[in-house]
Amino acid sequence: MDTQQFTVATDRPEIRRWMRSVGAITRTVVAAAPLHDVLDLIARTAADLMGYEFCGVLLPDPERRKLIIEGSSGLSTEYVARVNADRPVRLDQDAAVEAPSSTAFRTGRPVAIADIDATPQFAPWGGVAKEQGYRAMISVPLVESNDVVIGTLNCYRKGTYSFEPEEISLLTVLADHAALALTTARLRSDEAVRMDELVILNGELHQQRDLLQRSEEIHRKLTEIALRGGGVPGIATALSILVSRPISIEDTNGSTLGRSTGHFAVSVDEGDVEYPWHPVLLSENEVARIRVHAGGTPLSSIDTRAIEHAAVVTSLEILRSRTADEAAWRLHGEVLNDLVGGEPSALATVVERAQRLGHDLTVDHTMVVVALSDVRPDDVDLCQQQAVRRIHAWAGAQEPKPLSGIHHDRIVVLIPDMGPDTAEHVRRLVASNRPPAVSTAVIAGPCSDLPSYNRAYRAASGALDMLVLTGRADESVSLDGLGLVGLLLQLDDTTQLLRYADRVLGPVRAHDVTRGTDLILTLRTHFAGGLVAGTTATRLHVHPNTVGQRLRRIHSLTGMDLTRPDEAMEIAVALTVGDVANSYREAR
Repeated sequence: MDTQQFTVATDRPEIRRWMRSVGAITRTVVAAAPLHDVLDLIARTAADLMGYEFCGVLLPDPERRKLIIEGSSGLSTEYVARVNADRPVRLDQDAAVEAPSSTAFRTGRPVAIADIDATPQFAPWGGVAKEQGYRAMISVPLVESNDVVIGTLNCYRKGTYSFEPEEISLLTVLADHAALALTTARLRSDEAVRMDELVILNGELHQQRDLLQRSEEIHRKLTEIALRGGGVPGIATALSILVSRPISIEDTNGSTLGRSTGHFAVSVDEGDVEYPWHPVLLSENEVARIRVHAGGTPLSSIDTRAIEHAAVVTSLEILRSRTADEAAWRLHGEVLNDLVGGEPSALATVVERAQRLGHDLTVDHTMVVVALSDVRPDDVDLCQQQAVRRIHAWAGAQEPKPLSGIHHDRIVVLIPDMGPDTAEHVRRLVASNRPPAVSTAVIAGPCSDLPSYNRAYRAASGALDMLVLTGRADESVSLDGLGLVGLLLQLDDTTQLLRYADRVLGPVRAHDVTRGTDLILTLRTHFAGGLVAGTTATRLHVHPNTVGQRLRRIHSLTGMDLTRPDEAMEIAVALTVGDVANSYREAR
């Protein structure tokens, strides 16, 4: 196996190189270049950015029975001609014998082959592969926003090669942009064809020709605004002029990405008035909404076309922005994870790395750790990504800038100069409406030296676990506000805590394990209900006599009487101490 490994440069010049390359594809589409030139550029861009020797873009024939190489980089003309003529990639074969490209096209998922000589499905192309000189390949599907696969991006290496997950993820991002560019290029090509047809049609079709010409102008104007760096606000303002009414563009959580300004500015007095909206799609996901405010006349067909073009351009702008943001987030996340992880070898360079990102770790920071709850498992990643995006947008406007990232599925924000309401504001930024998710935050610190960040995180993480045990959520609390629990969570050594808890409640826990009883749960509920047996029975949905029997069993196991204040307090402290020690141990 080739020992070469894929690495991603995360410095800013590399990010700018990605942006320039992605922008070049967009500019080629805007310039109405032939489709073949666009496809060649996509293949060449993949090869340049990822370091592949050969790349190709495969599209299905009109009958969708085979894939044809329509664009390439590094592949010889003879190889392309022979594969297309003699060994095309068929789409009508059984899944057990189909080519890797066919599998990627059929399933919509990347397929990587580390060694084609060891892959039976690749046998029909073995001869031409050796002539071309490649040994490993990956096929990434090109997927439209409506979840339809429109082709594949194939990349090849001369030697055997193991494609890493991060490499595949970056290729997928590039493939998504290529699919959008391909779709846009086809749209422009289709419109150009129809415009040519309008020239020879009779006068009854002149109105349709004018509509398409105007659509071309709209698309070009909106795309040029995005290329000039106008961003989503610039797209909103340009669209408002085209449709003669205010426009606002929101993300899926309802936050404003851009509003029209000037003559058709969005009024701040409109409050929560609902207006029609048009979805902005990226791959199969809705990433934004274009909201069209009230106007004097109904929307015309050209207005509707303008909104559709604006949705396409907005999706391209969001993809461009996300590509840059995700590269920056990885850098921030690496620094934060090394900092709160506390690994000595990582801490040796963390201050310098943070400084390059604009964060001064020599000053005190307050730590806010936020956990999500009441969220579907399938939505956890999406909610976290949306939360990180909102946190980074907020942090970018602060001075000095907070450092944030995700550590062990919890969002951590380090704030150098925290105001009284900052933690609650951060918690609300993490919470989500679409999809729904509840956020709970714990404030720890201040952290004054590098080892204190690890201690603060462990204490805050343990506090979040304790809040779950007590049923508290959707709030921001500090370690100081947790009283005895907060104090115990800040201890470095919990050995004595565990010994004390085991001495008092060890027999009760052992009874639960061996007999399958719920004495600890009963005890916890009894204290939460103010030591009232009737309240405990109601909360546990059992008869009061059952509660009485359980309490007597606890008395026999511990030798302590819950009706005596001093012994009840000792049991309560042991219960709390045990929870704290266990939470602390899990946070490590």
